[in-house]
Amino acid sequence: MSANTRRGLVVAAAVVLVAVVGGLGLRALWHTALSQFTPTGCTLGAFSLDTSQAAVASTMVGVVTTRGLPERAAVLALAAGLQESKLRNLPPGNGDRDSVGVLQQRPSQGWGTAAHLNDVHFATNAFLNALLRVPSWQTLQLATAVQDVQNSADGSAYAQHETEAQAVADRLMGKPPAGITCSFDKPTVVATTAAISAALQRDLPVNTPTVTPRAVTVPGAGWQTAAWFVANADRLGIDTVAYDGKSWSRANGWRAGSAPATAVVATLPA
Repeated sequence: MSANTRRGLVVAAAVVLVAVVGGLGLRALWHTALSQFTPTGCTLGAFSLDTSQAAVASTMVGVVTTRGLPERAAVLALAAGLQESKLRNLPPGNGDRDSVGVLQQRPSQGWGTAAHLNDVHFATNAFLNALLRVPSWQTLQLATAVQDVQNSADGSAYAQHETEAQAVADRLMGKPPAGITCSFDKPTVVATTAAISAALQRDLPVNTPTVTPRAVTVPGAGWQTAAWFVANADRLGIDTVAYDGKSWSRANGWRAGSAPATAVVATLPA
């Protein structure tokens, strides 16, 4: 074997060794990255929302529930929000003309001040107040009922969102159980349990929660409350939600657990 041949074999072996070691290093880095990164978003049946959209939707549905209105009202409000803003609470200057908020209501048309309309609670209540003045709104076609409230340039566009709005309303109202799951990176900002309790009580008609430094326990609550915690987990820093034999986490979604059906419990990271 010539010196050149031996040199070539040594170089080739060195290249293979570097490639193997490099591959192992890259694989280790890849697995480390996967362990630190979780795709962000929420799944509600066949539909997907990002975590901010899910939080807005949960508030809109909560307003309907608090007022004791039927689910159809939530479906109509969500369909309007999907068309007007894609369920984003748009601040002044980010919508068409002077339109504001999730429903793109206009202060110049008597809906309220820009500051009020940028509050999802106020905007949803304003929509519902107008909806209740529409004769037979529960039995009208969705696009007709919503257009009677919104007075949009093209009222027919609302109809395309009916299936998604129905699915989102179902799952945020707890039908079926564990019907919404969200995943996201470990939060860098975590709300206090007192703040989480206050936000929940503003959105839903629940019994007064019991609060500890790491947990919010809601006695007598059901799947709508569990869905609310999951939908708002990213913005509030909630790590797990447990209820009725199931447990949710941001990394693993819903799994079987030992939680009782007497209360919904949301916990913060350790």
